[in-house]
Amino acid sequence: MLVVPAYLPPISYFKKIVDEKELELFGDLNYQKQTYRNRCMIYGANDRLRLTIPIKHLNNRRKDKEVNIYNGFNWQKNHWKSLESAYRSSPFFEYYEDDIRPFYTKKYKLLYNLNIDLINFVVDCIGLKIQIKEVDSNNQKINIDEILNPKNKVKKIKPYRQVFDNKNGFQSDLSIIDLLFNLGPESLDYIKSL
Repeated sequence: MLVVPAYLPPISYFKKIVDEKELELFGDLNYQKQTYRNRCMIYGANDRLRLTIPIKHLNNRRKDKEVNIYNGFNWQKNHWKSLESAYRSSPFFEYYEDDIRPFYTKKYKLLYNLNIDLINFVVDCIGLKIQIKEVDSNNQKINIDEILNPKNKVKKIKPYRQVFDNKNGFQSDLSIIDLLFNLGPESLDYIKSL
């Protein structure tokens, strides 16, 4: 399946690829603003919380794999603090903490590279057996581009235990990181059951 790499994409992204044998990561599309390419949704103490990676804006159009991250302020520190605040009390945060923290200390230049590294990390953590490769150009239609737009209606998925669900109810189709920190090794079974 051909997909566009996204920043800690929603659970529905992984539902679309869970039964595939091969995942082709495509970076030759023109970068689109306001998509999950540079943002994700987590469950904060008060409601859904959007984490956005700042990018360097240029006047000309760029391919996804050419988009530079703006590291002029410490967005990584802010994202890490948000993840800690939201998930420190989740069942599996401490289990994965040392493995995910380096993504928030290493200074990535390209958004595409960060997204690919995070997708590989998540695939390994949940135990998804899929071959991942990067492709340069392809005439195929991107199968899950519609879920890369946060303006689309949130996909309804069956509830699982979340840190703040007793306060604010279940929040559907958040970032895969929400599922990982809450269900840990059971995440793949949950995704397959959708």
